Order: sequence, then structure tokens, then C-alpha cells
Amino acid sequence: MNGMPMNFEPLSADPLGWIIAIAGAVVTIWTIVFAVRAMVSPGETGPNHPKHLILKDDR
Repeated sequence: MNGMPMNFEPLSADPLGWIIAIAGAVVTIWTIVFAVRAMVSPGETGPNHPKHLILKDDR
């Protein structure tokens, strides 16, 4: 068959690599969820918050 070797391992047995990959995926997903939540509902409702000074129409 085209001289291609067929002896390979489908999955690596490196548990540390799997732990690092899963931890990275969890941190990435958490960061995206937090960023979207903060963008949709920032939560600054106080009238003297700096956001209100920046967004005034009289600037």
C-alpha cells in the first residue's frame, strides 16, 4: 500500500499533556464567556461612574 507504514498510535498516552491542553481550553472558554458577559452587561450603573463622564453628549 504505497509504502506507507501502518503502525501508529492513535492517541498519545501523555497524561501531563492532556492536563495542560484541557486546562488551557477551560481557561480560554472561561475568558471568552467572561468577556462576552462583561460586554453585554457591564454593570456600571452609578451616576458618577467615569463611563458616564466619557459618554456625555456635551463633549
